[in-house]
Amino acid sequence: MRFKDKRVLVTGASRHTGYGIALAFAKEGATVILNGTTAPKVAEAAASIRSETGARIIEAPANIADRAQVEAMFELIKRECDGLDVLINNAAHLGIGPSFLETSLDFLAEVVGVNLFGTFHVSQLAARMMVAQGGGAIVHIGSNTSERPIRSRSAYVASKGALDGLTRAMAIELGPQNVRVNMVVAGYIRTTRWDSLDPAHAARRRANIPLGKEATPEEIAAAAMFLASDESSRITGARLVVDGGVTTQMVPPDCEV
Repeated sequence: MRFKDKRVLVTGASRHTGYGIALAFAKEGATVILNGTTAPKVAEAAASIRSETGARIIEAPANIADRAQVEAMFELIKRECDGLDVLINNAAHLGIGPSFLETSLDFLAEVVGVNLFGTFHVSQLAARMMVAQGGGAIVHIGSNTSERPIRSRSAYVASKGALDGLTRAMAIELGPQNVRVNMVVAGYIRTTRWDSLDPAHAARRRANIPLGKEATPEEIAAAAMFLASDESSRITGARLVVDGGVTTQMVPPDCEV
């Protein structure tokens, strides 16, 4: 087991990709601190992972955009785990909705409050723990939209672009203290949101992916575990792109001239 006795915090882990990441670490022997916004959903996810793996799961409900809740979560981690070895920053506000011209500053603040400020705060408190104990690994779950924007998501795109820069800034500052910081750059991920798509729309999305299909949460988890493991001990400040090749092409096949 690659993460036996390691203490791993996964934010936004009560469903979808975060749940898949938490489950994968639990299967590899980790003690998982499972974060989500609401206590009932966190409890449900934790019970499911415990039932499947027998792992120790610590429930840590908190809205990462709320400073007091984040600080309380880290008090819980200190009390229950006496430290932290791995942080996976998965929690995100998807920022779906208005066009750029219609995006209010309040909505921008809401999105950035989670995706940048919240991630910054969680990372800072985690890094302080890791530095004090001699090292650790932090992995951000980013997005290929930071380089290839999508429409009506300007707040989200801006926040993920900022996260690219934060990854590199953290890497150079924390590297000398044996804390590695990297990013998994995700593209389309299969979640329940796909179930509501018109089949033709879903097929058109997949046609834009050179490998022909969207990633599963398990595939994102595998990339995150690699960057958190000793297998990547010489890697920091890196972006591991897991998008099926979307960002390597100019246009999809049906648009080529």
